[in-house]
Amino acid sequence: MAYTKVLRWILLGGLSLVFFIPFIIADGQGWFPNLFFPYITGKNFAFRLLIEALFGVYVLLALREPKYRPTASNILWAVGVFVAWLGIATLLAVDPVKSFWSNFERMEGYITLLHLGVYFLLAGVVVTTERWWDRFFQIAIAAGVWQAVYSLCQLLNLFGLKPSSQSGARLDGTFGNAAYLGVYMLFVVFIILLLLVRQRRSVMAQVLYGVSLVLCSSALFFTQTRGALLGLVGGLIISALFVAWRARERQWKTLRTVSFWGLGAVAILIVAFLAFRHTAFVQQSETLSRVASISLSDRTTISRFYIWHMAWQGFVDSPKAAVVGWGQENFSYVFNKYYIPQMYDQEQWFDRAHNQFLDWLIAGGAPAFVLYICFFLFVVVAVMRSDLEAPEQAVLIGLLAAYAFNNLFVFDDLMSSVWFFTLLALAYGLSRREVHGRIFLSKPMSEHGVAIAAPIIIVIVGVGMWALNAPGIAKAKNLITAITTVVPVTDGAGNISGAAKDPQKNLADFKTVLGPMVWPGTPLGTQEVTEQLMQFSSGQAGSSNIDPSVVKDTFDLAVAQGTAMNQERKNDARLELFMGVLYGTHGQYSEAKKWLDQAQTHSPQKQQIMFQTGIYALNAGDMQTALAQFKKAYDEEQNSSDARIFYAIGLYYAGQLQAGDTLLLTGPKSQGFGTVYMYDQRLMQVYTNLKMNDRIIAIWKDRVAKNPKDAQLYIGLATAYYTVSKDVPSTIEALQQAIAADPNLASQWQPIIQQLQSGAIKP
Repeated sequence: MAYTKVLRWILLGGLSLVFFIPFIIADGQGWFPNLFFPYITGKNFAFRLLIEALFGVYVLLALREPKYRPTASNILWAVGVFVAWLGIATLLAVDPVKSFWSNFERMEGYITLLHLGVYFLLAGVVVTTERWWDRFFQIAIAAGVWQAVYSLCQLLNLFGLKPSSQSGARLDGTFGNAAYLGVYMLFVVFIILLLLVRQRRSVMAQVLYGVSLVLCSSALFFTQTRGALLGLVGGLIISALFVAWRARERQWKTLRTVSFWGLGAVAILIVAFLAFRHTAFVQQSETLSRVASISLSDRTTISRFYIWHMAWQGFVDSPKAAVVGWGQENFSYVFNKYYIPQMYDQEQWFDRAHNQFLDWLIAGGAPAFVLYICFFLFVVVAVMRSDLEAPEQAVLIGLLAAYAFNNLFVFDDLMSSVWFFTLLALAYGLSRREVHGRIFLSKPMSEHGVAIAAPIIIVIVGVGMWALNAPGIAKAKNLITAITTVVPVTDGAGNISGAAKDPQKNLADFKTVLGPMVWPGTPLGTQEVTEQLMQFSSGQAGSSNIDPSVVKDTFDLAVAQGTAMNQERKNDARLELFMGVLYGTHGQYSEAKKWLDQAQTHSPQKQQIMFQTGIYALNAGDMQTALAQFKKAYDEEQNSSDARIFYAIGLYYAGQLQAGDTLLLTGPKSQGFGTVYMYDQRLMQVYTNLKMNDRIIAIWKDRVAKNPKDAQLYIGLATAYYTVSKDVPSTIEALQQAIAADPNLASQWQPIIQQLQSGAIKP
């Protein structure tokens, strides 16, 4: 029976590896290939492959050892029903294909939920005793501390580390997203607190966990993730209240006293923070200032309210939506249909409700929403009925409360989902029966039977791992190749530089990534490939540096693929807008209008679509349509600076100059309005086309007056004098002022000045 021990050790080791998956960045560095969305795809493919392999090992172990087979509990039934119900919701989804496969940006969908369900089962039945849960959590803490050290190195700019471009100054570790790192650290901090309580008699453990707590809390703080930070505070308050309520044994007297004092200290700190939130001390801290900025009038807060309202509208859209939802990965349909123009300054293509509870409501209707809430309730019940000591219960319940609060404002990523299903597995282990009620479930398979089953399971799991992952990995890798426009070139001395890639090669690469590639193929990522192809073709429009036949072939491929994608994912305003832009950039305005009209039908209040329709109408000389579209966008939300500018542009081209001026003059000064001399590239182009030369010169003069030490502005003014008003003396004067502001420009512009003075070059 030694092989069963080996199988169990493989499972325990494999499950432990899950906590190191966050360190995978598929950017072509080290062991991992360069994949599209490298922070997302690499982690998720690794998780899926690992869970699939472990599931095969588990089946062999469970066949031979009945004690590793699942037994009934409320949590097991809840998870099982949740997964089954979302399966039904996927079949009935608006787009079942995307609902199942998701995309490269998220890598979620029903396929990931299935893997999380398997992970829950494996952790729940294999990590069975307190001792093993301690080891499991210790490994998780080790990974968390490693992540914290890495993140703090980003803060200190050590070893060349810094946050990713999308996170700015906020720490994001190897997640590429500060919010993802924040909720990850939230879990780790509470698990450290749990083991601090459990191993309170070990001085060494207390020291190690204490240091770990400081590191992970610091990393969490510098993520500046408000939901996770406030969740941490709220969770600690819940834990302290629970200790004060339930920990009444003598051994916990000191801890109860600490809890009371802690509650008082937190109350004082909260009051002090609210009182001094506008002081320099708070405002100079990026984290504290972000927390202090929370208010009902904050744009982020307002946008959350708007999105939640849209989610509710999606829920009550129809009886079907209320019962089975729209399917996973289909929130974009809800967002487009019920888009609110007041979100003009926010992301225009939200694919999540930014509230995990509402996300499940949209994905699977009311049953999924209720089951998700039941997860939290069942865990609390399991913890409170367990043999865990009161402080241990307090930490776990505090963690649940912190996580639930965080999820009111954000959505899960892979690792936060893994952590939540880990808690579900822990609660399942605390509540499951060890003996099966039915004899046939308690009977082990014979050695001969296992010997027959083993190769069958190995083949099935191996083929499944390949079929579910290899095509997607290949597509994510080849897409990077297809969109790459610069290739490395090595000279004779071994120096590497970049050279422009032949667009014909890009076209061939797109054909490859859209072809069958790896058996058996997968729909995963097809929409992203299509969108990238359409953008690539749009970028080629009007280029004189590319062979016209290549431009045409790329355009034809983009049209064919975009049309096919729209037939598969019907009524998707985003895809329809992409098609409109594709046709519009290539000058086919009638086709562009057809697609843009469809997009506007499916997202009637989205100004971005109106803008694009108006622009192409202008290009086609259809002033009536252009002005109507710009006016409609402006009427939808007059606080939008883009809407005001586009409407003014429409009025100018329609010959209504006074009305256009009035629109600019009456706009909010905080957005730069109150004058017709606004520096806006779109307005500058209009002024140029309509020969409003005095305005162009005045705008550049105003910019120079506001920044007299910026040499580039003087060059801009000189260019305006030269090209617009043909004023050579003023051009020379502006160039001389540029040199005075930055003497390093003399070698470049002094010869030009001399040629202008001599008349060698003329406007």
